[in-house]
Amino acid sequence: MPGIMPEKDIMGNQVDILSTEGQPTGALELPDELFSSRVSEYALYRAVVTYEANQRQGTASSKGRSEIRRTGKKHHRQKGTGWARRGSLRSPLVRGGGVAFGPHPRSYRQRMPKSLKRLAFTSALTLKGQNGAIKVVDDFEMPTPSTQSFARIIKACGLDADKILVVTGSHEPVLHKSCRNIPSVKMTPIGSLGTYDLLAADIVVFTRSAFELLGNRAGHHAHDGQSRSLES
Repeated sequence: MPGIMPEKDIMGNQVDILSTEGQPTGALELPDELFSSRVSEYALYRAVVTYEANQRQGTASSKGRSEIRRTGKKHHRQKGTGWARRGSLRSPLVRGGGVAFGPHPRSYRQRMPKSLKRLAFTSALTLKGQNGAIKVVDDFEMPTPSTQSFARIIKACGLDADKILVVTGSHEPVLHKSCRNIPSVKMTPIGSLGTYDLLAADIVVFTRSAFELLGNRAGHHAHDGQSRSLES
């Protein structure tokens, strides 16, 4: 799995807050519960496999010999023809016959324990933090959708990567419409952020409100001492 092993140089426990013009306006602490956890390659592997399995529709279907609507009459004599003993036109040996061991609709859905899901999530955040791929930007204030304005902000902040994940505090239709035509940018609210999204992105950009929500949830989990999933 690419991008799992952390780099040797570990960033500090703070991250700069960038304005929409790309200028630092402050700094935020990176919660140790999220960005300094133990990195588990197994948890990351299970998270990726589970996510991709849950994306499968499971609608592939084929007909067996009992489902083919053809005559069951024996179409040639048993011996003397030099042909195989195909007793029916429904046989998988005949063109247009049934499929032997073909696929049928099924569910590929998998589930992960909450503790393992949380470990995978914190492992992904820790890796991104160690690789310097975590950015925080002041909340975007765009009254109307504008792809050009959004692209200008991305460029001003120096976010030059093939895959950029923008995490917002809530669903924001204006921002979504502004970035959906940029192939390198994907946007998701903090409530829908998952391990797979983090691993698939080269740079993860949190809005200030999203980062504060993430920190509040981490503090809540650390306070009650329970292994609850941050991906729920």
